[in-house]
Amino acid sequence: MKKVLQILLLVAIVGLVYWIYGMIETPVKFEQHFHQREAAVIEAEEYIVPLVQAYRDANPKKQFTTNWDELIDFALNGTVEYRSQIYDENNLENAAILAELRKDKNWKNERVVAVPARDTLFDDALGTCRLTEEQIKNLRYIPFTDNVEFELDTATYELGTYKTHLIRCHAPYIKFIDVQTYNQEFWNKLDEKFNLFINHSEASEDFKKMKADGLKKTVTKEEKYKIGSAHPIDMDLEFFGVTFGSLEEPTNEAGNWSAKGN
Repeated sequence: MKKVLQILLLVAIVGLVYWIYGMIETPVKFEQHFHQREAAVIEAEEYIVPLVQAYRDANPKKQFTTNWDELIDFALNGTVEYRSQIYDENNLENAAILAELRKDKNWKNERVVAVPARDTLFDDALGTCRLTEEQIKNLRYIPFTDNVEFELDTATYELGTYKTHLIRCHAPYIKFIDVQTYNQEFWNKLDEKFNLFINHSEASEDFKKMKADGLKKTVTKEEKYKIGSAHPIDMDLEFFGVTFGSLEEPTNEAGNWSAKGN
């Protein structure tokens, strides 16, 4: 009888050890899983940002597009123009030459070189395109998804007489994180991000209500809270993710996209 009890006790201890190990192992695995996938999505910025900016610069209206077909076609078949001076305006020795040439009202001190987009947007230090045609076609898709596209939204920013066009590229966590395997860990991660976002946002009645509601109630509300003043975005489950650019601030023109996880 004593031996049976010892065996049962040993089995219970082994079971307890495995249970504790599982409790520790799963969150650690999730953190590795989460950061690996988030990093891969953020890396897409290296290719997406130059592409959407070059498309805007080549567009006569200097506007972004939310159409991935147009972007991919531009990447494969479009051209990027580079402009430079024929004669250095700061070199005094060129003054007489420029004065003579400018007698022709149509003459411009400008040299324009058109280069295939794929050869300059994705080139390495040696000028070789780093992406195959298939990889360029797949830029539209969020990594670790079954062909789910990056979300593109555009807006116009105006301040007095200043006017510019903005773009936001977004990949929701819910699309590329394995929520079936790590359901509770995923919600715990979003809860951390939700609380961080609320606590570091400017106090308002809506933020107070969101804080009181908590994450799950906030993101599942039928009438969504809105984030942002110029171009509000729904505070729902897909709000949380990796974002390039902003529809609120004119950062896109300067190329300051600041890819980050919300």
